[in-house]
Amino acid sequence: MLNSPLTSPLWALLAFPILLRLLRSKPLPSRETIISPSEERVVLLGASSGVGRDLALAYAKRGAKVCIVARRADALEKVKIQCIDLGIPQDNILVVPADITSTEDLINVRETVRKEWGGLDTLHILAGLPSTSILMELAGIKLNRQDVDRPPSNAPLSFSAIGPDQEGLNKVATEARALSEVNYIGTILALTCFLPLLASTSKSPALHHLSSVAATVPAPHRVIYAATKAAGLMAVESCRVECEGSGVRFFSFCPGTIDNEFRLKTATSQTGGRDETKLPIKHKWEKLLLSPQRVVDLILYNLSLSPKPQPLIPYPPFSWIKYFSLPPKHLVHAPWQYRLAMMVRDTPIGWLYIEPGARRKYGLIGKP
Repeated sequence: MLNSPLTSPLWALLAFPILLRLLRSKPLPSRETIISPSEERVVLLGASSGVGRDLALAYAKRGAKVCIVARRADALEKVKIQCIDLGIPQDNILVVPADITSTEDLINVRETVRKEWGGLDTLHILAGLPSTSILMELAGIKLNRQDVDRPPSNAPLSFSAIGPDQEGLNKVATEARALSEVNYIGTILALTCFLPLLASTSKSPALHHLSSVAATVPAPHRVIYAATKAAGLMAVESCRVECEGSGVRFFSFCPGTIDNEFRLKTATSQTGGRDETKLPIKHKWEKLLLSPQRVVDLILYNLSLSPKPQPLIPYPPFSWIKYFSLPPKHLVHAPWQYRLAMMVRDTPIGWLYIEPGARRKYGLIGKP
């Protein structure tokens, strides 16, 4: 007897994708279905410039309630005017000048938000200071190639002195302490100050920490900056583990070089830093340069994801097993190549390719 068309293996093959489609679990609803973008209460710690300012403008377009915080009151007023020009009601924007390293200032921000809005839904920890100095050069010491008078190890490079003087060492101490206060201690204080209010007043509380690739992948011209950003990142990650079950979604974003003015800052001023994007040392890494809009889009996209675990295999019976579900990523790199660099930095690929590439990127081309 000839096979019926309905019993043909071909029909089974055609029906299988349809069956999988029918069995597939529905994606979890976006966080934006829980909290409407126009109702979201957002606190931006570090909103006077850079990514903080760009996020403030993006939230203004969405009609959210926005609290912008930074040390410079005059810069905050300019951001407020820009937000109002984008259509945000004046009552929806709070301007609170504050220093993220001041416990008194942070409590004032928290109480202002609690009084005006009854709480918050999204906290952004964005404040940061850069350092683009080579550590030894900051202390007044040079490391150069030597054809004669090599050190006992016969290494190709040698230092210009046996150590820095007190003035040089004081310069290092000043910069290290300034960056630690903002990038590390400020992050710790913000976590401690706002987490309880965030968790107890939002239907879907979320915390975003703007970190850096420098916190996960070693780079020259970034010794002090990388150390303090790594400390801040580990503080947020450890706090995430401690606060599991509180309902707060933790999200740390580690971007590479952003095409903005951040690197022009120093530990003590808004200008004078070393910006590699303005120097003639760009090589193939230029394609990795992130636009400010791309950074904002990635942050908002990741915060829009459902905070609940999503099935890793979205088909029954696997989708019914909670141990086969994963929450949204808590650590995101951009561009994606930096995630790979973090994973392989301690392998031969790290010192054969990534570290030499970093030296080329930051202009240390003549060094091994």
